[in-house]
Amino acid sequence: MAGAAVVREGRAILWIPDPSEALAGSRLEPAWLPVFYNPVMEFNRDFSVAALEAYIRLYAPHRPVTVVEPLTATGVRSVRYALEVDGVGRVVAGDIDPGAVEVAARNARANGVDDRVEVVRADASALLYRLAREEPEPVLVVDLDPFGSPAPFLDAALAAVGHRGLLAMTATDLAVLEGSKRRAALRRYMARIERVPHAKEVAVRALVGYAARVAAAHDKAVRPLAAYWADHYVRVYLLVERGARRADAMLEECLSHAHWCEPLGHTTFTGCPEPQPPRGLGPLWACETGDEDFLEAVASVAKGKLAGYAATAARVERLASTLRREAPLTRRRFYYELWSLASALRSNVPPRRAVAEKLAGMGWRVVETHYSTTGVRSDAPLQLVRYLVASYRRRR
Repeated sequence: MAGAAVVREGRAILWIPDPSEALAGSRLEPAWLPVFYNPVMEFNRDFSVAALEAYIRLYAPHRPVTVVEPLTATGVRSVRYALEVDGVGRVVAGDIDPGAVEVAARNARANGVDDRVEVVRADASALLYRLAREEPEPVLVVDLDPFGSPAPFLDAALAAVGHRGLLAMTATDLAVLEGSKRRAALRRYMARIERVPHAKEVAVRALVGYAARVAAAHDKAVRPLAAYWADHYVRVYLLVERGARRADAMLEECLSHAHWCEPLGHTTFTGCPEPQPPRGLGPLWACETGDEDFLEAVASVAKGKLAGYAATAARVERLASTLRREAPLTRRRFYYELWSLASALRSNVPPRRAVAEKLAGMGWRVVETHYSTTGVRSDAPLQLVRYLVASYRRRR
């Protein structure tokens, strides 16, 4: 390949377009490459490898599983799935760009998995709809990793994923999901979103909530196994189940509007007790944003198998462990952003460890959240957390 470079990621050796052709100063701009490849997303892909193995161990109704990655670019994710994940049979790697198809096919051959990684040139949604119609066995895993929003591909993805299948997706359009572009959020995710201190968690819940509504149109329900914010993106893993009754129950129990209560410095699903102009957010996903068993399995894979070769295995284990601790405290609760509470109270911002220790000493469940270095998640009432923040005094 003219103008190419060779990189190693996980257990894969990859041909990629020459990075020197896409430098903005000393920084690589992946969108400038002839075929997209972002080395910063190696953590995303490491987590994905551990998550796919955890899903197959715990939930896959049969093995081997078929994985579809309809936006494959260099094929790095598809190749790594075939190389590194036990229980993966066939991977369908699609891309509309003929240059990407050439690179992905070469990478599959170079890693000796071209017998299991089927590289095809196709529009992403057309490929997914075709597989939904023609595959003798339902597709169990679809992984959407677009440049920007996964929203245009969600209907096709949910049409393709079979019962108890896995839909994984990344969204990098954070300006939309976090509320800086309200009109775009309404168009793309059919949700009212504005910028609030809990913007990262709103982004996650908005993406899952939109996926839930699209799934319901297919008489399917989704349940987040993991959902998180990292670096410059949101990533979610959704267990998909068929059934109109399941879809009805999901919509009834897990879709809701949240409210930003500015005088309190908090976002809540229960409404604002103080009179103020309504500032509703949503609809958003209001149920748990993670599954403890799944996240424990992800952490176990990262600590064991992945640690032997993956560059970010330790970070994968840390995040999965944090998400596992957060999961049981995410149903109809936002985390407490201490600087936001302190701002509303006009007080000093206490160290979150001090607040966590106080709450734990009183018998409340409390964990540090991955969304913020100044945030805690707890089942303690807002009034108590506000009291602890208001009573904090810095030592002189």
